[in-house]
Amino acid sequence: MDYPVKTTAQLRPQLQALRKKRGLTQAQLGQALGVTQARIVEIEAAPASVSLQQIMQVLSVLGAGLVIRDDEPPAPGPAPSVRGSRRATGGKRGSW
Repeated sequence: MDYPVKTTAQLRPQLQALRKKRGLTQAQLGQALGVTQARIVEIEAAPASVSLQQIMQVLSVLGAGLVIRDDEPPAPGPAPSVRGSRRATGGKRGSW
């Protein structure tokens, strides 16, 4: 399931919800990450002040990941080329 996060303030409840959904206490999550429960409290309270690397580690332990989605519509233009595919070359490999 996707949980869109547009600001760091929205990350706090998402991290807490994921941890609780996995049935983990802050102490258990800290143990899995090799940090103290106090550090998990800090991460959940102020995720904006945590390195991206540590956020990624937390997400990994929670069985989640980070997805970057382009919200902008694609620019108008010609359809992408199918160069080099067997379909476009009648079953033969095309040259690039």
